[in-house]
Amino acid sequence: MLDPRFQKACDHFNQGEYFEAHEEWEDLWNEAHGARHAFLQCLIQVAVALHHGRNGNWNGARKLCASALGYLEKGVAESDPVDMEALRAFILELEWIIQKNMSGEITEIPLFQLPLK
Repeated sequence: MLDPRFQKACDHFNQGEYFEAHEEWEDLWNEAHGARHAFLQCLIQVAVALHHGRNGNWNGARKLCASALGYLEKGVAESDPVDMEALRAFILELEWIIQKNMSGEITEIPLFQLPLK
C-alpha cells in the first residue's frame, strides 16, 4: 500500500497539478534518506520542470529535466510504485519538447500520467 501522501502527490501530478504534487512530495523528501531521497527528488524535479514548461520558462525546465535523470539513476532502489523505464522515457520526451520550444517550434506539453505499477 502506498503512503497516502505519496498517492495524493501522484493524484495531483496526474491531474496536471504539478506545483501541488511538488509540494506533497517535498514533505516526504524532507523525511527521506538514501535512494528514497533521490527518487523523490527526481519526481519533484519532473513536476517543477512541467510547471516551468507551462509557464514558458524553458531554461529552468531543461535544467530540471537534466538533473532529474541523474536523481532517477540514484533512486532506482526506491522506485517500487513507479515504472522507472516509463518515467525515464517521459523525461526524455519532455526534454525533446523543451528543446523544440527553445528553438522556436511551439510544441505543447502533453498531460502525463505517472506510470504506477
